Amino acid sequence: MGYTPQIEFYKKRQFGDKINATFTFLRENAWPYIKQQLLIAGPLLLIVNIMMNQIGMDFLGFSEEDINADFIINMLELYGLALISNLITATVVPIVTYSYMMAYQENGPEDISTAMVLRNMGSKFFNLFGFNLISSILIIISMFFFVLPGIYVAVAFSLGSSIILFEKNNPIDALGRVFTLIKGKWWSTFGLIIIMGIIGYVVSALFSLPRTLLYGMKVFTTAVEGGDLTTFADMGTGEQALNIFFSVLETFGSILLYSLMYITLAFQYFNLVERRESRGLMNKIEGMDSVEEEDDDTF
Repeated sequence: MGYTPQIEFYKKRQFGDKINATFTFLRENAWPYIKQQLLIAGPLLLIVNIMMNQIGMDFLGFSEEDINADFIINMLELYGLALISNLITATVVPIVTYSYMMAYQENGPEDISTAMVLRNMGSKFFNLFGFNLISSILIIISMFFFVLPGIYVAVAFSLGSSIILFEKNNPIDALGRVFTLIKGKWWSTFGLIIIMGIIGYVVSALFSLPRTLLYGMKVFTTAVEGGDLTTFADMGTGEQALNIFFSVLETFGSILLYSLMYITLAFQYFNLVERRESRGLMNKIEGMDSVEEEDDDTF
């Protein structure tokens, strides 16, 4: 007999029910899910975190005399690399999240392996990366036509990851599908993003607090003592080790932040699909028909 998940995916849910479903899913799958994120997405997130912190340190490590053509080119290259890294991160984390959720539909949390998650990921990385790239460009273009169109498009595109993973759509089809699903439910989707974004930010900030306190004290002490802030980026061996440790903590916080957001968006996707297509109800009916056929065969 196959595994029956405790949480029904394709189900109509009210606003608060989607948030409750998110925390119920995380509570039931806490370590198995986090372990897969750490193993698959963790190394990439760690590299991005270290890179972004290095950019922040470089801002404190230069003076006006250092600003020249070569400096600007180097900074643009560094920011370009950071943007690409963030784009990849925004692809890997939801892929791991939704690939795990697909495995959860057939296996208990303790039985879900990295191989299962990777198998569900398949070749979807490039589809989702392409979707994120196209949607980012469209959002930027929309922002030029006042801010509101950009916000509307960004909220609609937030369902793209779920569509590509659960429906195996290509980026172009997903672009049209998001507007079909979100029609009439834009505000509820926007509300979920805001609430889970705030909760996730608070959780993530707790893991960033040690670095903030230590570096804040260092900047304050240097300024009070009349030191040169341009030397702030020069770190000794001990500080470099602390920097890596803080990056590990912040990576864990980032995983929790992204997880809260993407899991909630998945339950919003399931809710919208069920309201429009009754996919969960149809699956139940098909399951009942299969049971009846098996019962008939026994007579």
